Amino acid sequence: MTELLREYWDWFLLDTLVWTGALIALVLLIRRPVARHLGAGAAYSLWALPAFRLVMPPLTLPQWMAPSLAEPVQAQDPAAATAAAMDFAQFAPIEMAGAAPVLAEPTDFTTPLAIVWLVGAMIFLARRFWLYGRLRSELLDDAVPVGEVGSIRLVETPAISGPLAFGVRDKVIALPSGFMTGRDRVARDLAIAHELAHHRGHDLLANILLQPLFAAHWFNPLGYMGWTALRRDQEAACDARVVAARPREERAVYAGVIADYARRPQAARRLALAAPMACPVLGDKSIIHRLRNLSMDDVTPRRRMVARSGIAAALLALPMTASICYSSALASPLDARLAAAEVPPPPQAPLPPEAPEPPLPPEAPLAPPAPNAAEIWFDEQRDELREERREERAERQLERQERRIERAEQLREARVEARRDWEEGRKEWARGRIAYAEGRKQWAEGRVQWAEGRKQWAEGRVQHAVARSDHAKAEAQAYGWSEANQREIEKTVELALRHVPKVVESCRYPDQPVTSLEASDGSVVMYVCETAGDRIALKALKSARAGIAASTNLSDETRREILRELDSEIAQLSR
Repeated sequence: MTELLREYWDWFLLDTLVWTGALIALVLLIRRPVARHLGAGAAYSLWALPAFRLVMPPLTLPQWMAPSLAEPVQAQDPAAATAAAMDFAQFAPIEMAGAAPVLAEPTDFTTPLAIVWLVGAMIFLARRFWLYGRLRSELLDDAVPVGEVGSIRLVETPAISGPLAFGVRDKVIALPSGFMTGRDRVARDLAIAHELAHHRGHDLLANILLQPLFAAHWFNPLGYMGWTALRRDQEAACDARVVAARPREERAVYAGVIADYARRPQAARRLALAAPMACPVLGDKSIIHRLRNLSMDDVTPRRRMVARSGIAAALLALPMTASICYSSALASPLDARLAAAEVPPPPQAPLPPEAPEPPLPPEAPLAPPAPNAAEIWFDEQRDELREERREERAERQLERQERRIERAEQLREARVEARRDWEEGRKEWARGRIAYAEGRKQWAEGRVQWAEGRKQWAEGRVQHAVARSDHAKAEAQAYGWSEANQREIEKTVELALRHVPKVVESCRYPDQPVTSLEASDGSVVMYVCETAGDRIALKALKSARAGIAASTNLSDETRREILRELDSEIAQLSR
């Protein structure tokens, strides 16, 4: 039994585990670039490499191809063999002549390690499948059938908050309670399409078949990292199958569905081997990675061909990592002839060695020279000088560090002061905008007063023209002017009245305080808008407020203070 475990250890734990762990690490390194350039399906297919390496049988080679552990004995000259035997006998201990040495049996660590590994792998597999059976029972206890898609059942259960696919022979899609009565039909169909893609792509069967791989690495952190990465790649590949050839509008809706279910708390935290729509256990990076893949264009046929060719080449090269063992029996007559040809002839017996002469005693070693006082003084001075240089170097480094800290403090204070000055300047600018708006309002009011003055001036001109007309008529009657002269005088007065502007209080142009227009008969009409000043000031304040609110360089406190003043002015003008 011990020999069997040792052989199993040598073949599986020390060879297969090393290669499968290396392939898991390789897939973890290249999965993101492969998904970015060749699509999520290619990255998901990479996990077939460590799975196939796990079940790959060893390659059995003939015994004659096994590497030799020792060089063959070559024929020697009898004299050389005798000299070698004499040299060995000279340094061999006396006790070896009487008895053979006894070697201690090495401690066997193979059996305990193999048992611990096997027990851990069995516990890992039993726990995974027990959790899966428990999850299936919880989901089907209170489930209500709502439909079927081929051989796939659709049920609603209160045990979950998002769609979930499970089952290999009895395929089921579990939906939250009230899912089929939702108003958003497009989002509902896309969520069901995602779970249907899991069943049709045999993702749940892949999860079960890959459990021995991760059970074999139950002690290895790469196994748990690989399982999480596999589930992420599986979800991304399923997303790619769902949104393939769909328009961007449906992709946007699908991304919203994933994000919505990712925010919801999952009632079943241990999802075992099931495939949920969005699993928070896989982390936020998985959701971000899936949403980013949805914005990518579909994989072109050329890239799809490159991905398939690369996976096929990797699977064909996988036997190069297979375990190698050698058969104990000869495989063919050719192997027998080769083995017989390699057997060396037996060597000749060496001659008996002669007794060696006793070795000469070694000479006594010379006494070390006495230390020189000058050398001792020189060494002490050198050590003191080195210590002084070390202290000076440490002091210089400390001074440089203090100067850096001081410059950093000065720079920070200068930045804070500049920031404070800049924010004060922005406050002054906002107050200037308020003053500008007030000035515009006063200007508009001045324009209105000017229009009123023009109106009074126009009325005076009219009265003056009427008085002149009456005076001219009186003079014409007094002096006996002709009717032609009187009509000329009236025509002149009428022409003068025509050039006097007519003032109308009306906001024909709301943003203009006074607007002068010339009629078809040559008369001038002035439109006076008394509320134009408030509108101009309000427009200027709103423009200033929009600029302050959109600024990202102000602190929150400064922005709130400026916006408070602007809102107060805007409220006063809006009354």
